[in-house]
Amino acid sequence: MQEGYIPLQGETVRDLPDPMEAFLQSSEEWQTRNRVLARSLAELLDAFMPATGEERALDVGCQDGALTRILADHVDLQWWGVDPVIEEPMKLSQRIELLPGSAHALPFRHDFFRCAVFANVYEHVIPDRRGESLAELRRVLFPGGIVVGQLPNPYFPIESHSRLPFMGWLPTRLQRVYYQLSPVPWEHDFFVVTIRDLLRRAERAGFETLYRKRFNYPLEVIPEKLRLAARLLERPMRYIPWAWQFVLRRPNGP
Repeated sequence: MQEGYIPLQGETVRDLPDPMEAFLQSSEEWQTRNRVLARSLAELLDAFMPATGEERALDVGCQDGALTRILADHVDLQWWGVDPVIEEPMKLSQRIELLPGSAHALPFRHDFFRCAVFANVYEHVIPDRRGESLAELRRVLFPGGIVVGQLPNPYFPIESHSRLPFMGWLPTRLQRVYYQLSPVPWEHDFFVVTIRDLLRRAERAGFETLYRKRFNYPLEVIPEKLRLAARLLERPMRYIPWAWQFVLRRPNGP
C-alpha cells in the first residue's frame, strides 16, 4: 500500500483522542498532497527522461490510479498502472489502463516502457523481493529508460505511514505493538528501509543513479493543527527530510 492512500468510502479511522486525530490529513489535504507529489515527479521525468523512445509510462503501486491520473495530465505518454489490490484490468481513460500486478512480477514484455514511477512503494516490498522488484523494473524499461521515485525517510520524527512519533526507530516487534496507537485505518505493512539500501540494490540490479534529493511537502499538505510545529521545524527538515526522491536509469546496452 502506498503512503498516499486515501481511505475509501465507509472506511473509518480508529476512535482515538483528538491529539492523535490531529496527525491525519483531510481529504482536501490528501488531494493537495497528490498534486504536489505528481508535479514534483513530473518535473524529474521532464528533466531526465530520454528524448526519444517508447511513448509508454508505468506507475508501480498505483492503487486506484489517483496519482496516475495527475501524472498523465503532466506527462503526455500512454500510462499503465499496476497494483496487487486491482482485481481486473480497467481503463480510466484512453491514455490510462490499470492492471493487477506487483513490482516483482510485472505483466509486461521486455523493453516496453520509456519511464516508470516508483513512489512510496519500495518500503512495502518484502526484503526478499527488493532486488527482484528492481530487476523487474529494469527489464520492462527500454535501454536509457528511467525510474523516478520517492522513499519516505524511516527516521523522520513522525513516521509517515503510522503518524506515530519515532515509529521507524523501533525494532519490528515493538513497532507492531506501538502501531495499535496509530490513528490510520490501514494495517502495518511497511519496513524500515533507507535510500542507501534502495540505491545499492538498484546498482546491483543494473541501474545507475542519476539524481537524488531531499524532499519535504509544503505546509498546505500538512494537517492544519500541525502546521505551526512544521513551520518551526522547517530548518531541521532541510537536513532530516520527510523523504528522498531519486532517478535511476537503465544504461544503454543489454
